[in-house]
Amino acid sequence: MPKIEAGSYYTYLPEGCRICRKGSKLVLFITGECRKSCFYCPISLKRRGFDVIYANERPIKSMEDFIAEAEAMSAEGLAITGGEPLLKLKRVFEFLDVAKKMDLHVHIYTSIAVKESLLRKLKVDEIRFHPPELKNIENFRDSILAAKKLGIDSGFEIPAIYFDRKIVEIVNELDAFLNVNQLEVSESNYKAISSLYTVKDYYVENPEVIKAYEEAKKFHYCSAKFKDVAQFRRRLIRMGMNMPEFYLVTSDGTVLCARIDGDVGKLRKAEKILQERGFEYIKFENFIETSVEIVEKIGELLKAEKLKVYLVERYPTYDATLVESVEI
Repeated sequence: MPKIEAGSYYTYLPEGCRICRKGSKLVLFITGECRKSCFYCPISLKRRGFDVIYANERPIKSMEDFIAEAEAMSAEGLAITGGEPLLKLKRVFEFLDVAKKMDLHVHIYTSIAVKESLLRKLKVDEIRFHPPELKNIENFRDSILAAKKLGIDSGFEIPAIYFDRKIVEIVNELDAFLNVNQLEVSESNYKAISSLYTVKDYYVENPEVIKAYEEAKKFHYCSAKFKDVAQFRRRLIRMGMNMPEFYLVTSDGTVLCARIDGDVGKLRKAEKILQERGFEYIKFENFIETSVEIVEKIGELLKAEKLKVYLVERYPTYDATLVESVEI
């Protein structure tokens, strides 16, 4: 089988996975609501059970927020997930309409055995079914068959909790795909998972289960590490390259810049100094970010105005997660 990053490998890679591997997939968390309570669900406590919307790390309050996130990462694909997305059908259709106008490849995850009538309305490119806790697998046969009849690539996407031959039999019979994900550990599922499996770092090694699922003809195994070393890092790099040129993008996808802190009045002085000297900058609510060159050129001048100057490394994401900050 072709091997890719971080231990992942496949005989068949759905288009949504190819886009994900490039770092160009936007993840739309459509709601945290779900009628199931799978013990292994890794959704964070701030999202699970709450009717909230996120595009990657960005809270979505309007369609403009969604479009801004898609443009920030030059998205080529959209993954609609949750919670259970199909509990919010009207919302799903609204985002689908915009995504298609943006020419995004769209795949959706669901734990519901969808009828053909709804599949016709969804018009997604790809659908991934997840039988909750791998029960009632046979219920999804007709949904996969109907999706393929409509030209929608379809199959199962499951965590490697245990092996069930029925899954392999169905995907091989229907020429569907099988995506098996390494079991991830988070704050919300650690207690349940650690009582059943041996946890290493933030994942579970379950090689016997994964090996058994290789009987599927269209098989793809995705490791937990893959999301960090490939998908997430590549998305960060895409986002960093779309930021103003004064941000320096690292090979890890973080960005380097100078940050100026101060009260409102002092930040106005900083803006004036930067404008007079032709420095490009971005004004945030409580600070300014600009080129690292200012440290050498006007760092002392800024500090003389009682402003604090830092060299900063951070993620280029909406939440601007700080990696390191050093005061100059």
